[in-house]
Amino acid sequence: MRIAVYCPHYEDAGGVQEVVRRLNAGMAGRGYDVHVVARLPGGMGLALPSRDPSSGAPVSRVRFVRAPHRGAGARAWRHFLHRLPGSAVRLVREVWRTRPELIATHCSKFHAPYVLAMRALRVPIVVHLHNGPQTADGPESVPLSRLLLRCARRVIAVSPGVADYARSVLPARAERVVTVPNGTDVDEFAGVAPAERPRPYVLGAGALAARKGFDVLIDAYAAAGIGLDLVLAGDGPERAALESRAAERGIASRIHFLGHVDRATVASLLRGAAIVAMPSRFEGHPLFSLEAMLAGAPVVASSIPGMPAELRHGETGLLFPPDDVAALARALHELAEAPERARRLGRAARAAALCFPTWDEVTARVLAEYHAAAG
Repeated sequence: MRIAVYCPHYEDAGGVQEVVRRLNAGMAGRGYDVHVVARLPGGMGLALPSRDPSSGAPVSRVRFVRAPHRGAGARAWRHFLHRLPGSAVRLVREVWRTRPELIATHCSKFHAPYVLAMRALRVPIVVHLHNGPQTADGPESVPLSRLLLRCARRVIAVSPGVADYARSVLPARAERVVTVPNGTDVDEFAGVAPAERPRPYVLGAGALAARKGFDVLIDAYAAAGIGLDLVLAGDGPERAALESRAAERGIASRIHFLGHVDRATVASLLRGAAIVAMPSRFEGHPLFSLEAMLAGAPVVASSIPGMPAELRHGETGLLFPPDDVAALARALHELAEAPERARRLGRAARAAALCFPTWDEVTARVLAEYHAAAG
């Protein structure tokens, strides 16, 4: 089967990029012909690779503008509507050149008009949903979600919560929605040396954006009064605001912003962390939570629907209500003052994570849905 993978966020470092690359590698390894079509980032002077480094699949890039959310204002809508016809033609032409037998889309809610345009190719479309109501592109948009799901012959949701949301948006086509969680690589942490830093540390990793809740983590860390440093791995639009927040709390010297780091560094940081904090405001099924558990790290996470069910409060980690600074501060203090308990939680998390599906199993399940959609 020839598969066109439409992923607007393919060039954005993060969990979606990793999921797409893992699936691409699994499909290419089984002999499938995969071609990635992505958004061409603006303002990038560096040459981008013409092939997916994990699978060898060719990558095409098209410049287009995503649909704005409701609160973006009239100017954003005029800009989008002005660019939409030309962008849609360029995108459809590029996908058509791959001669696909199936189109798989990832993180495409605010790109639903382009997915609708691709229906002109008369090829089955499978939509991968990585989040529920809210996404990295903007707040909930029921019209765009409904438009996207109407285009799909199959919808693959990363978690039961995301699947439930999809069914609630378009109840008449609920039978098209299936859940296939993200996978793990059990061997990824084998032999990884723990990161060596001057002081023990709490680790937060991900995009420095409001949805990740690192402002809550900084406030909670300041309130906890613990003898650990705070290390933030990642970059994003909120970095300057977070640095200012740390300075205002008088803890700037204890917080270390590493910027974007590669996966090998993240693995090493996970292995060395005294505590891993995930204060997200919303998630679909975050890879970082699976990887933290697999690394055997003591996890403190917000109790939101997207977290894995295996992350259980008091058994395999500690959970706190999202945006609750005091509750997160108590959890950090509790584990910092009881390192043996933290290690027990980490060992329990590791044992639970060994039951997560592998990427090979996830790829097989995804391909089964592709064949069902194409059939």
